[in-house]
Amino acid sequence: MGEIIASALRRGTDPLPAIRVIRDKNLSLQRRRTELLAQLGYPEDYLSEKPRCPLCGDTGYRGDGLCSCLKKYYAQEQIREHFAGTDLETSQMLKVLQYLKLQGIMIEGDTAPVETEEVGETEPESKGTSTPLTSEEEAYLKDYLAEVSNGKEVSPEMLHTLFENLADGDAIAEAALTSIYLPVAANMAADMNCTEIQLADLIQEANVVLLTALSDPETERKDDAWLRLQLRKGIIAAIEEQTQQKFQDDCLVTKVEKLESAVKDLTDDDGENRFTIDELAVILDMNVDEIRDILRLTGDDK
Repeated sequence: MGEIIASALRRGTDPLPAIRVIRDKNLSLQRRRTELLAQLGYPEDYLSEKPRCPLCGDTGYRGDGLCSCLKKYYAQEQIREHFAGTDLETSQMLKVLQYLKLQGIMIEGDTAPVETEEVGETEPESKGTSTPLTSEEEAYLKDYLAEVSNGKEVSPEMLHTLFENLADGDAIAEAALTSIYLPVAANMAADMNCTEIQLADLIQEANVVLLTALSDPETERKDDAWLRLQLRKGIIAAIEEQTQQKFQDDCLVTKVEKLESAVKDLTDDDGENRFTIDELAVILDMNVDEIRDILRLTGDDK
């Protein structure tokens, strides 16, 4: 544009006609771009650069202080640097990342260590928070064992025979093994008692595993060691499922509280929200659909 004006001035001619031609061509191209975007299902401003943070416009500063987006970035860098040289185990790192997530701090680009399944039937370890039995749980366990135990000792030879008969589809052997291993399942659940799930529920989960394992027609080799391993794996799976559910529930509660607090802080004196849901998603580092679900849950989506 500057060259056209300079050339026209040197020749002593009026540069306006040439400028109008360029302007009209530019407007035509802009209209064509808008039409193409509309045909592809995109909004008119799809190609326009938009700031990720509506509070500071990606400058990192608001007034005389740092914006929340820059503070969060600094926090991520500090956490990444702090844990770079640590020697935490997988379970410890998972708990750290879960706690940070509850606090609204996401470590971008970092993921929890991936656990790989080991080859072979190794005895798994529980990730539950181990806790001793309360007096009420001890009383419950005592009453339960008295109910399911027959008090008779079973010899290794008898067990071997029962497992052989079970492999042949003997229903009597299956019933006998169920009776023998109900107390085993209960004691194993008590040994793995944790805060994430009540003892009575854990014993019931162990019983389900016991019945499922004994009736499984696809397993060829069945013996005492195999059955105890299946019980342990099933109890651990129940603990992990309950732990994950509790974590998700805690996350939801925290997000609801966080959203309610943010909506209150980001609301004008007249009760009008200053930001859209899309902008809240950026500010709170939350998914738009997640925010809508929480608003529906709390009845604030009106």
